Amino acid sequence: MDFAPDRPRWHQVADVIRERISDGTYAPGQRVPSVLQLQEEFGIAGVTAHKVHRGLRTEGLIHTEPGMGSFVLAQPGQPKDEQPRASHPRSKWEKIADVVRSRITNGEYPPRHLISEVKLEQEFGVARVTVRKVTAALREEGLIATVPGMGSFVAPEGPTTEGRNPEQE
Repeated sequence: MDFAPDRPRWHQVADVIRERISDGTYAPGQRVPSVLQLQEEFGIAGVTAHKVHRGLRTEGLIHTEPGMGSFVLAQPGQPKDEQPRASHPRSKWEKIADVVRSRITNGEYPPRHLISEVKLEQEFGVARVTVRKVTAALREEGLIATVPGMGSFVAPEGPTTEGRNPEQE
């Protein structure tokens, strides 16, 4: 994009996103480009991309849900809590938890199988904090047990309690 020198870049990028919302490219309830995607598409700095989101939120065109993304409001200008509930895509960690849960329940990961955070990071291309959300959720469901200093393991059978050592069972 060729930027006009007499206007802030974030205003110009916001104009493009606003037009896409107006013409239906981004429909109500649909995710708009993330800060990183704006940086890549328009060649702008992170702080500039954040200003785009902040400006569109202030106008009442989008709302942001932490960990989920920014979405077009169904009724521009209407407060988020008065909007009809849009179905939002599941977060990355929830999708990964679904995959690992499936592997546990179908036997691909047998009892006492090590759930390697490093391998999950590499397989799904996510940060450690994302993988830790996955293991926390699966631990809460009783599908895995975490042993400090050893790692997380598929529960031997049924619900587990944290701190149980699968190696000693």
